[in-house]
Amino acid sequence: MGYQVCFIQGDWLGPAVWDKFERHFKACGYVCSVLSLPAAGELGWYRVLHGADARSSPLGRLVDFYAEQIAGFPAPPVLIGHAMGGLVVQLLLDRGLGAAGIAIAPRPPQRVFPGILSLLQILTARSERRDGMRFLRMTPGQFSRRVAYPGARQVTGQLYEKFVGRVPQKLMTTVAFGFGSRLHLSHERGPLLLISGDDDHMVASSVVLANYFYQRRSLAPTDYISFPGYGHLLITQPGWEHVADRIIEWLQQQLGWF
Repeated sequence: MGYQVCFIQGDWLGPAVWDKFERHFKACGYVCSVLSLPAAGELGWYRVLHGADARSSPLGRLVDFYAEQIAGFPAPPVLIGHAMGGLVVQLLLDRGLGAAGIAIAPRPPQRVFPGILSLLQILTARSERRDGMRFLRMTPGQFSRRVAYPGARQVTGQLYEKFVGRVPQKLMTTVAFGFGSRLHLSHERGPLLLISGDDDHMVASSVVLANYFYQRRSLAPTDYISFPGYGHLLITQPGWEHVADRIIEWLQQQLGWF
């Protein structure tokens, strides 16, 4: 029986962004599932971030939510996340969950500076109140410049309509300043692969590289791959198959074929 692969939803982008990767990994013999919020849109965020331990950070509650889902698998799965989903993967591995983790264009943990551009993008985003919470909204222009770059404008408009949603302001601010994202590098964890796109305007490749150097302090295998010419949407932009195949190659090196 092969490894279960779990794709973890990120921040601005809905779970449908994983469709191409999920089909590709299934075709390569992996059993796949996409772990997402319990409901679409703002309601899903509300259910995860409310009614839990008020003493924990919003990020901690989000990680707890995914940890409960992962605990239901018969064996530790491979965890793959993008953006905030990549940060969640790092924190789940730090808890000893997951056979291996792949963090794609991931937001960094505590003690790794997220970069001025990333901070400004969060702190200057438009805020709206919905369902008793404040949410950040990204405009189509911001999506084109920051997330979908270097895609063509016509294509990015279609991606915006298909994938982009609102994210909780408190959660994003928490992540920006590193609250609730401390790693314990002395803990045993599975192998970790950090991936960046050289032209990423959301999570700069320099931030992912700094994260790699920080996490090399762990005794567990930690690797880094940068893809020249790729932006933040490595998992769906033209050439995404090359990214997926490099991940599969790395998994085979770390865990064997199955």
